[in-house]
Amino acid sequence: MGFLEALDSGQWDVVRGGVEQADAMLRQGGLDAATHARIGRHLVKLANHPKWEVRKSLAHAVLYLRHETFDQVMAVLDKDVHALVRNAARRTLSRRSDLSRTDLLKDQHGDLMLQWLEELEVRHGVMARKAARRVAERLQAQFVKELNHELIKVISPLDASLGNLEVIVLGNQVNQEEQLRHLQRARERVRFLSAVLDSLRMLTQKVDMEFQAESLISVVEEAVHLVRDRKEGNASLVVDLQIDPDMTVEVNRYFLLQALTNIIQNSMDAYADSGCQPLVTVTASTCNDTRVQMMLVDHGCGMSEEAVRDAFQLFATSKPHGTGFGLSIAKKIIESDHNGTVYLKSTKGKGTTVTIMLPKEQEGLEW
Repeated sequence: MGFLEALDSGQWDVVRGGVEQADAMLRQGGLDAATHARIGRHLVKLANHPKWEVRKSLAHAVLYLRHETFDQVMAVLDKDVHALVRNAARRTLSRRSDLSRTDLLKDQHGDLMLQWLEELEVRHGVMARKAARRVAERLQAQFVKELNHELIKVISPLDASLGNLEVIVLGNQVNQEEQLRHLQRARERVRFLSAVLDSLRMLTQKVDMEFQAESLISVVEEAVHLVRDRKEGNASLVVDLQIDPDMTVEVNRYFLLQALTNIIQNSMDAYADSGCQPLVTVTASTCNDTRVQMMLVDHGCGMSEEAVRDAFQLFATSKPHGTGFGLSIAKKIIESDHNGTVYLKSTKGKGTTVTIMLPKEQEGLEW
């Protein structure tokens, strides 16, 4: 490794170049323990280098050093006589705490998160970086808490079903009907868990979106057919389409279909136990020649103010077998993936209106 020789050079600019090379190798990762140790031994010697430019580069380079020499280097640089070196060392210590906080030194996703925080700091300063980290930690904690709550509601009865089945088997009770009932319940709960995990993947995956001009009425009609075919009770759904056949919008058809089927399915479910034939009215109009406004209106059971407020939150559902991801995924597809907006209004006992705004063209929009 030629950069190790550079670290021992008598020319300070050559040494600094070697430090920067070491930094790049450490950031890239994949080094074995012996290589880390060799790099660490060379870097610790530079903590007392006579040129402050070298020491400042060193302060940045040791961030990803997975070796006890990190503490040795920082103990010296944190008390450096030059303010720029001290400040660089303290920023590295702060970033290092970000890493160790969640053991990110062992996780490539941690490196990516650290990169995002660094980019945020460059653009908006240290305070923005710290605020973003606090928000991320709170969101993570809240998400884990809610996910744990929802999964426990499934795992507990799943465990009970398996326990009952175990009692039957161990007791040599030949009751196929009862055995089958417990197996079916367990299988239903496993399928529910799979649906939750699939929804999580859908909600968090990052894809390269490809857009093309689509007939809006064609997309909505296909979404309606998908909902009708989804389960037997949906066949009675009636949809009144009031959309200009010539109206087009630049979208990713596959993802928009997912969003619309989730919304239409919610409208369908709003008529459950009402005794009325489910009817959804879909209208669309152009706003300022640049955006399309689509409204989906049902006259089902409606929602309370609290339910409206939480409608797009994860796990928010009143359905006995719902995952609570449908509207969250629809919102992600419409707003994050298509640069649009979605919101709803609802009155308990009267119905719900979902309003979607989409740009007619995606080109030139800020992402």
